[in-house]
Amino acid sequence: MRYCRRAKAATRSGSTKREQPRSFAPQLVSRFGTPSAAEPAAFGGVVVRTADRPQLLARLLASAETLEARAEEKRRWLVIDDSHNPANEQANRAAIANARSLEITHYDRAAADAVQNALLAEFPHAAREIGWLLAPGAPGEATYGRPLNHALLQLAGRAFVSVDDDVLLESRRSPLSDAGFTVSDAADELTWYESEASLLQHCPPADVDAIAQHAQWLGLPMADAWMRAEEEGGPLATMQIDAAQATRFAPDARIIFTQSHACGDPGSTMLPLHLLSLPARSRQWLAANPDAVAYAFARRINWRGQSRLRLAPTRLLTLTTIAGLDNSRLLPPTARSHRSEDLLLGKVAQWMHRTAWQVDLPFGLLHRREPTKQWLRAVDPVGPEPLPFILAYLERHEAVIVATRPEQRLAAAGALLVDLAASSDAHLSEMLLAHAAEASSRVLFSLQEQLDDATLPAAWKQSLGPWLDSPALALDEAALRARSPSVAAMRSLVDGYGKALLVWPQLWEFCRERNA
Repeated sequence: MRYCRRAKAATRSGSTKREQPRSFAPQLVSRFGTPSAAEPAAFGGVVVRTADRPQLLARLLASAETLEARAEEKRRWLVIDDSHNPANEQANRAAIANARSLEITHYDRAAADAVQNALLAEFPHAAREIGWLLAPGAPGEATYGRPLNHALLQLAGRAFVSVDDDVLLESRRSPLSDAGFTVSDAADELTWYESEASLLQHCPPADVDAIAQHAQWLGLPMADAWMRAEEEGGPLATMQIDAAQATRFAPDARIIFTQSHACGDPGSTMLPLHLLSLPARSRQWLAANPDAVAYAFARRINWRGQSRLRLAPTRLLTLTTIAGLDNSRLLPPTARSHRSEDLLLGKVAQWMHRTAWQVDLPFGLLHRREPTKQWLRAVDPVGPEPLPFILAYLERHEAVIVATRPEQRLAAAGALLVDLAASSDAHLSEMLLAHAAEASSRVLFSLQEQLDDATLPAAWKQSLGPWLDSPALALDEAALRARSPSVAAMRSLVDGYGKALLVWPQLWEFCRERNA
């Protein structure tokens, strides 16, 4: 019971984001300084992370050829191949050979080994950390973050755009469209459809080069980014920030990440948190489209994103479909394994760069997973997800760090995690249970908000009802332990990542000089 009380208190005590009057915006924007007609960061190319899905890679590269032919712009493509099966690596090589009009480098196991060996020769004292970040996956290990770490080193000193291997480079517009641009970190809106044909009908084609749209923002000073937002989106429509986010209005503020929408599979985990924590505009859409209740939980055919161009001060990075990263200045690595590797990278980058911003662009790419995936049901158990624990721990301790330089702040984050790994079993266990309780309580609170919302269809509330008793959200101690990583596993992960953060700047700078 103590976990339930603590989680409720944590939910109530969270910081409040208030919508600021637009008349207040000029005072904040003036902190950015004067636009300088700055150029975006030097662009290194397009990164495709792929693993054991050669048919999806071939489909993506075919759409890339079509895009480049239409846009008449050639780019460097880097396929980072994390395949465990040598036959799939060979099939990927064939798919790359067939994409004859593209300039592609196949970063296979041999290329990855060469970079790792070069780093080991230069930094023998960091052999354990280099292996933790970059070494091939063990049998059965899902190394989501390993290819991303390789990309950050291969393109150290350059911005790049990351594209998932299960998308098509065919841009689509949002079904929810509003004038102007916004400043907020609000959750993405979500609408859902009975079929892909219906989705495409409501998300019409957008005649834009998705890669160019992302690349043009990366590295821009915020004074220039704000001016571009006004030119492309129209006047500021809304601003929803808190006091901490207001500190990101600063002369050295710049864009380090870009994102855009997902059309099709929303790209989230199997637990339908988007539906259980439905934001305001999605609730309005649901009230106007009550027929969607029949298939919302049954299919993952969604649009997920924003209804207008958005400048986000602290929104977490997600690499679903397409995203841009300004790697011209030091970005952190992420954990080699486990889901939410993109969220972790984004959080630590914001920790390092205290005035960094993100742009959400008002178009999306079609996300076709094969085979298609389904939402988990309310009765299904949910296993441990360890990286959100690290995210929450760093967020709680950010205010105590007074260092200003990114390298110093990254070292502080690493030291915090190494110290955490040295905690007693009892302390770590208590923290893991508290985190699981807090996470579930937030979802349960949102569920109850929807059940109390008089505008939502009765059938929707009936669909939500079983989730109140779901084992995925239960707050009893046995359920919390079932959803929490073991103390030993968490200790190993936190220690490995913390020590990797401490050596990463040396590795990144060495690769930046090699890439020059």
